[in-house]
Amino acid sequence: MIARDRLRKAILLLVVLLLPAWTVSASASGEWLAFSGENDPAELLFPVQEYTGTVRITFLGDCTLGGEEKTRNAARGFNRVIEQNGMEYPFRNLTALTAGDDLTVANLEGVLSDRDLSKVKKTYNFKGATAYTEILKAGSVECVTLANNHSHDYDTAGYLDTKAALDAAGIAYFGTDCTAVWKNEDGLMIGFLGVSGSLSGNRAKDYAKRADFLHAAGCAAVITVMHAGTEYASEPDGYQQQIVNRALDCGTDLIIGHHPHVVQGWEERNGVPVVYSLGNCVFGGNTNPKDYDALAVQAELFFREGELEEITLRFYPLSVSGEPGRNDYSPVLLEGADAERVLKKMEESTGVSPGRFDPDAGAVVSVSVKH
Repeated sequence: MIARDRLRKAILLLVVLLLPAWTVSASASGEWLAFSGENDPAELLFPVQEYTGTVRITFLGDCTLGGEEKTRNAARGFNRVIEQNGMEYPFRNLTALTAGDDLTVANLEGVLSDRDLSKVKKTYNFKGATAYTEILKAGSVECVTLANNHSHDYDTAGYLDTKAALDAAGIAYFGTDCTAVWKNEDGLMIGFLGVSGSLSGNRAKDYAKRADFLHAAGCAAVITVMHAGTEYASEPDGYQQQIVNRALDCGTDLIIGHHPHVVQGWEERNGVPVVYSLGNCVFGGNTNPKDYDALAVQAELFFREGELEEITLRFYPLSVSGEPGRNDYSPVLLEGADAERVLKKMEESTGVSPGRFDPDAGAVVSVSVKH
């Protein structure tokens, strides 16, 4: 892991012109600092806190709140189901995880806007109402990544509307154009970086600058959330490996992935846990997905005197629907043979066991961090 005091002012002076100012929003047990402005770099130098304790973060896969125009208002479409069941309905079976953690991060895959916007030309365009931020809040989702292939389905206007809706709801976000930092009550900071598709050329340079900024600002851990891979492929592809390699070079401490719409496995790379794909979660983009299996993962980050020492991952197998043969947009936790089937997919994907499954604790693995 990159030393946090390494050329902090010099790095900040380089990157501050590329990144906007800190804004603050509340979370379940701390606050979010979203870098979006024009501060003096000296104001962004935070003292490194000698916090000892554990931070628990829940990660969820692809969440599309809404869907395509032709299906979202159908009898079994996302909008109609929410009208009938309320905003608490989608995450109702997952709050045992999300309400008891320090923070929850999900992939928001689609646009939130109440305007009649022009679609970009592509196969699928996902959109939902700005009121659907209440779904995230009811599910105790404090932060979302916008680094994915559907956040610009309605061009820049839709992307800006999504950000505005999240800001109004007090939900933090990060993407390929912005970072987020969570700070607990003791001053410990964890930074989040988003990657979509690949890390090459200018994308790689921008990512490296943002990673350097987070380390220089005093983050005790930096987490990369990647949206990449081949759809419905059981194994990670070259783009995912490219992202992982470059993220490791930039000192990331944990990598969580999604996009393939199916479960993929995990592995340890130089003391860094890498989870390649969680699959879907609350996914309004498809009324009958090809694969209903998915994952939630809780990462427990243990710090001693401000240094990250160990990461424990708890894998919780999911079905994206509580009803067989159709998507009811309300994922459920799996147990027994169903849970074991999902975990077997993980092991077959990367050749690494996800640990022994316990219905209360999940399948558990721990990684000692290399400094």
